[in-house]
Amino acid sequence: MDTTLPGPGPHWRPRAVVFDCDGVLMDTESAWARVQAQVAESFGVTLDERAGTSLMGLSAADVARDISQRAAAVAEQRDEPAPGFDAVYERLVRTEEDVVGEVLEPLPGAIETVRACAQRVPIAVASNSTRGILDRKMHAIGLADVVVTWVSAQDVPRGKPAPDIYEEAARRLGVEPADALAVEDSPAGTAAAVAAGLWVLGVPHGHDEPITSHFRAESLADPAVGDMLRVWGLPL
Repeated sequence: MDTTLPGPGPHWRPRAVVFDCDGVLMDTESAWARVQAQVAESFGVTLDERAGTSLMGLSAADVARDISQRAAAVAEQRDEPAPGFDAVYERLVRTEEDVVGEVLEPLPGAIETVRACAQRVPIAVASNSTRGILDRKMHAIGLADVVVTWVSAQDVPRGKPAPDIYEEAARRLGVEPADALAVEDSPAGTAAAVAAGLWVLGVPHGHDEPITSHFRAESLADPAVGDMLRVWGLPL
């Protein structure tokens, strides 16, 4: 069950907006899930639905850490050398570049929402993607000209669900976290933004996993998003 937190006062207005990328701006989460499963299988690990859900929204480093631990257990059973974290991480990033690069299409409402907000306040993107992949995504989606900065998991000590990425995004935009709105779709992402002190609009985009946020809409194409933006002085 989703958790809705108390929102800000009626006179609050965002001075900046920070968007997640995968699952909010573009539909790359299913591709990322395929990457995880493919890499895990290459090391003798089968990720069931529960394992896949637990990895949703995590950084490549955290996913590689999880898979390497599972692979070590498999290797021990087979009396084989265990793959190290570096080997798993390298293959994960290389596979992501091949697979995710094929599906760089914006989700409905993404372009319009980001450009509408960018007319009034500075915009950032905060993603658990690696730096190179995130840069590629931002240029492919056609928003690099209006997004002030994008923060990857490689730019901070810890990826989501830790707050580091959102704290860094707010710092780069020159605003206090409490003056910024985060737009997220995953449990890890909403947890990160809440922990960093941002107000969070949750847009689960069909996910069943529960999220914690202050506001909610089904996706950026949901008319409720336009209603909220108008209240905040960011009309579509």
